[in-house]
Amino acid sequence: QELGGSDSESEYGSVPRYEELDSVIENVVTAAALQTGEPKPKILLMGPRRSGKSSIQKVVFHKMSPNETLFLESTNKIVKDDISNSSFVQFYIWDFPGQIDFFDTTFDTDLIFGGCGALVFVIDAQDD
Repeated sequence: QELGGSDSESEYGSVPRYEELDSVIENVVTAAALQTGEPKPKILLMGPRRSGKSSIQKVVFHKMSPNETLFLESTNKIVKDDISNSSFVQFYIWDFPGQIDFFDTTFDTDLIFGGCGALVFVIDAQDD
């Protein structure tokens, strides 16, 4: 991609605008990521029922107001969310229901924990 300055020279001369540089950097990083073929890392959100796992995810990654999270439904299955805010920040978040039984024979630990970049175990400090 070619970088061009504006027609009128700014006080900095014919330096390309920031938006143009950002676009080039994004294209290069995206192409490099596609060439490596590496899967995105997973962040697992786990913890007891009603501890705030989904609320944390909605506030941090989806800009939901903390007050709005009071009305979220309980999570009843694993919810997988693709976070791709930029070419530099790309990962999956798996939000687990609190009542999941890890000792169940149908629970595939290799699938769940394979490629895990982090496990966040959430507890409610105000819970009895």
